[in-house]
Amino acid sequence: MNNNEAAFLIQTMLKSMRENPAQFNFTVNVTTVGAMGIGGPGGAGIVGIANGSGVGVYASASAPSQMQIQISEQRANQELNAQFTKIQSILESIITELENTTISREKSETFIGKLKSTWLPNVVIATIAAILEQVFG
Repeated sequence: MNNNEAAFLIQTMLKSMRENPAQFNFTVNVTTVGAMGIGGPGGAGIVGIANGSGVGVYASASAPSQMQIQISEQRANQELNAQFTKIQSILESIITELENTTISREKSETFIGKLKSTWLPNVVIATIAAILEQVFG
């Protein structure tokens, strides 16, 4: 496979990602703590809950507010968007290297390593690695 053919294939992948980012389906789960202690000076941060038989203990339950959940979801979405931008940048760099015929095995391995640090599915990374390997014969 020559550099232009490889660049075309990776450009096609990038175009598909940009046109339909929803093809990558993510589920964001927000895990909450059972009780959260918020104490002031001289006060108890949290009151314990007794399970089982014995002396009853005063207890208060706490749950995260809707705002806390929205903030957690917003942070997760920001990270996904940052990763998506990073992936696009890496793919654009690969395409540029291929089009300029300046790609080397070392650069290829570096690009693949960077892609592995993202949420991009392994099947896509393996396909890109295989395409680049074909360039080197």
